[in-house]
Amino acid sequence: MSEEGMGNRNGAPAKLLVVDDEQGIRDMLSYELGLRGYQVATADNGADALEEIKKDKFRLVISDVKMAGMDGLQLLEAVKKSAPDVEVIMSTGYGTIEMAVSAMKKGAYDFIQKPFDLEELLALIEKALEKNELRSMLGVYEASKAVMSSIKLHELLPLLAKLSARVLKADGACIMLLSPEGKLGVAAVHGRDGEEYRAYALALGERAAGKASPGAEPVLINGPLEDVAEFAGITGLRDVSSSMVYPLAMGGKVLGVLTVDRAGRGDLFTASDLRYAAVFCSHLSLAINNAALFRELEKRLEEIQRMQSRLIHSEKMAAIGQLAAGIAHEINNPLAGIMGFAEMLLKDGGLAAQQREDVETIYQQSMRCGNIVRNLLLFSRRKNGKETAVNVLPVLDAALQLSAFELEGAGIKVSKAFQENLPAVMCDPAQLEQVFLNLIMNARQAMDGKTGAELKLLASSCGGDIVLRFEDNGRGISPESIGKVFDPFFTTSTEGKGTGLGLSISSGIIQQCEGTISAESRPGEGAAFIVTLPAFKEKGDGTI
Repeated sequence: MSEEGMGNRNGAPAKLLVVDDEQGIRDMLSYELGLRGYQVATADNGADALEEIKKDKFRLVISDVKMAGMDGLQLLEAVKKSAPDVEVIMSTGYGTIEMAVSAMKKGAYDFIQKPFDLEELLALIEKALEKNELRSMLGVYEASKAVMSSIKLHELLPLLAKLSARVLKADGACIMLLSPEGKLGVAAVHGRDGEEYRAYALALGERAAGKASPGAEPVLINGPLEDVAEFAGITGLRDVSSSMVYPLAMGGKVLGVLTVDRAGRGDLFTASDLRYAAVFCSHLSLAINNAALFRELEKRLEEIQRMQSRLIHSEKMAAIGQLAAGIAHEINNPLAGIMGFAEMLLKDGGLAAQQREDVETIYQQSMRCGNIVRNLLLFSRRKNGKETAVNVLPVLDAALQLSAFELEGAGIKVSKAFQENLPAVMCDPAQLEQVFLNLIMNARQAMDGKTGAELKLLASSCGGDIVLRFEDNGRGISPESIGKVFDPFFTTSTEGKGTGLGLSISSGIIQQCEGTISAESRPGEGAAFIVTLPAFKEKGDGTI
């Protein structure tokens, strides 16, 4: 018999179980099969055979049909229920066609007559073991197809770990992935968990797989770790009898490492398991790589969408700016005439009381229109002010003083929490005051008519930025509106109480200062506007 036909052709003896109530048959088969490299166990009845199968992993059972107690056909049924991957060859000296058909229906691989033709039996054993291996390979392939059904990495990794344990018949599986910085980290585990197992798997992955080398070879570790010199110093799990470490790579790039282990039941990984792992891990690597590419594609798509949104917003703002400038120009001249004539009439002492009241109303409404026109012009021009290093707290206090009468009249309590010695920011102080005033008056409108209204102002330094919060306990902003509050002409105020330009102008000013402005809200509980400005840093030569 050539080495190719021997039981240890896969790098470890194939385990066979011979079940026969004749001592001579058991001894003969144990001797002859042992000479050819198989590892053979024996049993003289069906019940003892089942106990052996529970204790150890066999690839093939050769069973007599006629036995006391549990006969061969009953044993066949029991084996196929408890260990369906095990192939079974039935043997008898009193066989019939009916018995052979019955055995095949129950899942037997084949049927052989006694007395044995040894060469015929050996050929049958080899074919049965080949079928066993092909079935395992098919299981790997089917599992690999299931792996490819998901492309979201957070969903995929636990599935991969579970399939790794199932396909490679392991008690524990751990998938580790490389970070962009080249650091190996545990991504998913199955069958085992806890810090001890994660540390054990990570140490194996780093030591055995050669994480920096795409050409690293898989490693089989059979026996205690302390007996293997290259793993000295690794604290292993005491019950682990066999481990396999497989590098995961794609296109010359290391993705990570798979480790699987079996507990101390005498069932070691073999070169055959390594072949299954090669097929499975190639699909596993492809699945991880595809999921990573999909995640990167999602990020790029999100960035494109953000850029597209910014472009649309920029084009919309430019168009609105042109429209606003035109409207402001057309309104400004007749408005100046109306206000001039109203002033002249008010200086005339001949007006009756009702007439004077009507003209004052005309003048006040014209003033309001004038403010709207000035806001339109400011919005359309969007000119940078004269930037200088400015402390935000005095500017904020000035805005509070300007709005104090309105706030007190509305019964709004103002509380302040300012961090001392805040750094300066680079901005035009007049424009910054306009932003603060807009935000204060916006809060005042949101709390109109509320009992216990309160405006909280907070200022602090955070990571090189100055952060200011304007918090109110007003009506809040609906989820549908919060994304639109900085759009020009968008307002939630009642008709005649807002133009929808204040927040848009404020946003433009803060952007010119290289800062950000955002809104938070819980409808019915209030809103907060957050202004973040970069702290001013003076250059080494004293210039800005």
